[in-house]
Amino acid sequence: MSKGNKSAQIWFSKQLLESKAFRALRTATAYKVLAMFYIKRQYSKTGRQGKERWEIINNGQIESTYPEAKKKLDITDGTFRNAIDELRKKGFINIAEYGGGLNKSKNLYEISDRWKLYGTPDYKPLKPRPKPATSKGFQKGNQFGRNCKNKKTTVTG
Repeated sequence: MSKGNKSAQIWFSKQLLESKAFRALRTATAYKVLAMFYIKRQYSKTGRQGKERWEIINNGQIESTYPEAKKKLDITDGTFRNAIDELRKKGFINIAEYGGGLNKSKNLYEISDRWKLYGTPDYKPLKPRPKPATSKGFQKGNQFGRNCKNKKTTVTG
């Protein structure tokens, strides 16, 4: 790989392409999203001469957002979320850090090799992603809501 080459290249191993997990992907969107994550991998050569290997240096720090999926892949938020869930379920990616839309922070992802064990007794599925915390906003019972019990308001001027 030359340092001057700015084009993204995706490398899929033969083992990945022939794996049970890859063949079990249900949608074309899952393939597209997996390719998007693989494009975002950054590699560095490590090890001593004769025993060098390439390692992902941004694993656990790969960002991907819903607006980016809409713009680059022309998919809806729900379709993107479903593809992420499928890739997690099959062992291709993990969510390294959960972001929050209200805080404008993004989920950070890591590329996983769990797919190698998919379909075997040794495969351990991930827990489902946590439900996002919701704001009570103006719901019933909220101190500021329309139906709240505490309706006294003091205005000072």
